[in-house]
Amino acid sequence: MSKALLLLALVPGLVSPPRAAAEERSDLSELRRAVAALDDEDVGAAEALVEPVLREHPADRTAETVAGLVRFYEQRYGEAVDLLEKGGFSTGNTDYLGLARAARDITRDHARFEGEHFIVSYPRGKDEVLVPYVLEALEGQRRALEDDLGWAAPGKVTIEFLNDTHELSRMSTLTEEEIKTSGTIALCKFNKLMVVSPKALLRGYDWLDTAAHEYTHYVVTARTHNNTPVWLHEGLAKYSESRWRGQGGEMSAWSASLLKRALAKKDLVTFEQMYPSMAKLPSQETAALAFAEVEMAVDYLEAKGGRPLMNRILDLIERGTSAEKAVAQALGVSYEAFLADWKRFMAARPLPEAGADEHKLRFKGDSKHGGAHSEWAEIPDDRARGFARLGEIFRERGNWEAARIEYAKAVQRVGEAYPVLADKYALAAMMSGRDEEAENALDEALKHHPHYAALHLHLARLELKRKNWSLAAQQLRLANAVDPFDPEIHAGLAMADEALGAREAAAREAAFEKLLAHP
Repeated sequence: MSKALLLLALVPGLVSPPRAAAEERSDLSELRRAVAALDDEDVGAAEALVEPVLREHPADRTAETVAGLVRFYEQRYGEAVDLLEKGGFSTGNTDYLGLARAARDITRDHARFEGEHFIVSYPRGKDEVLVPYVLEALEGQRRALEDDLGWAAPGKVTIEFLNDTHELSRMSTLTEEEIKTSGTIALCKFNKLMVVSPKALLRGYDWLDTAAHEYTHYVVTARTHNNTPVWLHEGLAKYSESRWRGQGGEMSAWSASLLKRALAKKDLVTFEQMYPSMAKLPSQETAALAFAEVEMAVDYLEAKGGRPLMNRILDLIERGTSAEKAVAQALGVSYEAFLADWKRFMAARPLPEAGADEHKLRFKGDSKHGGAHSEWAEIPDDRARGFARLGEIFRERGNWEAARIEYAKAVQRVGEAYPVLADKYALAAMMSGRDEEAENALDEALKHHPHYAALHLHLARLELKRKNWSLAAQQLRLANAVDPFDPEIHAGLAMADEALGAREAAAREAAFEKLLAHP
C-alpha cells in the first residue's frame, strides 16, 4: 500500500534536467507528473498526461518507458511489454517488464466478462462458476463503501482470478514462500485485484469476502491518493470485507483466540512490524493476529465516532497529514493516548469463543499443509483421535451406524472445536437415518465454524430432503462462498431455484453442475 515507483530518479531524463535540456523537452514535466500519478495509482490522470507526449515523441525511450508503465496499470499487457522493451530503462527495484511479461503470458488465454462496474478475467473452464457470484459481491461492496466512504471507483475495476499461488507470485512482488507462509491469497496492486482461485486450496476459502477485502483496498487507495499506511489500510479492508452482505467487523473464532492469547502475553504485532506488508509476516498465525488487531483499531474508531470520524481521518490523510497526526487530530487526543485506549478497548471487548484454525489456508500439493484429512492430527486428545479414525474405517466400509457411534464418542470428548470431526459425525448420523441428530450436530458446529463449507452443504441436504427450498438455497450459497467447485452445491441450487421459480438461475446452476462434474 506504500508508494514505491520512485521512477523520477530512475528513468534517465526524468531527473531534473539541465537548463538547456529542460527548454528542449518541456514535456518531461508531463512525464514526471504521469509517474507521480501512477505513484498515487491515479491511472486515468497518468494516461491523460503521457499519451500526448508519446504521440509527439513516438520513438522517445523515456516516453515509451512511462507509457509502458501506464499500459501495465491498464492491464494492456502486450502493449506494455512492447513499450517497456523499446524504452529499455530500468524501473528500479520493481521489474515492471518482468511483471508485464508474466501478466501477459498468464492471462493470454483468460476469458473476460464485463459487468456494470467490474471486469472479471479468469482461466477458461471451471473457473467460469466464479463469475456471477463475484460480480454480485463486488457490486454490493461498491454500494456499501460508497455509503461508508462517500466515494466509488470510476470506470470498471479489473479482478483477475489466478490458478494458484505460483501465478500470484509471478504477477506480484511477493515470493511464493511469502504467500504461503503468511496466507496471502489475494492482492490489490497495480490498479487491479488479483485473487487465487479457491480450487488451489484443499477446502476452499472465503473467496467472496476476500474479493470484497481487496476492493476495499482499491477504494481506500484511490480515496487517499495512496497515502494510507498499512495498519489502517488493512484495518479498513478487514473490518469492511463483509459489508457486501451486511455489517462489518466480523471476526473468526480463530482470530479472536489468537488476539486473546496475545493480549494476555502482551505480545501484539506492532504497527511498525506490519510494514511494508502483512504478506511479509512470518506465519499465518502472526498475520491473522495482525489482521485481528487492525480490525479492532477500526472497530475502536467506529465506536468513537462512526464513519464521520473515519472519513475525517481519511480526509486528513488525503491532504498529506500522516496517519498518526490524522488519528490524533480527529480524536482530539495524542497518538500515544489512542494506542493505549485501543489496547484497553481490545482487552475489554467481547470476542467470539476460541475455535480451531479452520481459517488457516491449506494449499493443495503442499506437504507443509498436509492432506485432505490432516486436521485429524490436530485433535490433541489421543482417545478422540482413535474414535475418529475408527469411525473413518467404518465409514469407508459403508457401515454408517457404526461410524456414527465412533464419531459421537470423539465429539463427546472434544466438543465442536474441530469442524471436520463434527461434519463427519453429522454425515454419519444423516446416512443412518437420524436426521434430527444430524441437524443438531450441524447447527452446533456452525456456531463455531460458520465458514466451513461442508457443514452448510450437509445442512442443505436435509433442507432439500424436506423441500425447504429457501433454507436449502441459503445454506448452499454459504457453502458456495467458500468452496464453489463442489458440483453438489450447484446441483442443489438448480433444484432449489427451479422450485422457487427462478428458472434462469436454475439453468445456470445446472450448467455449472455439469461443468464441474466432468473432467
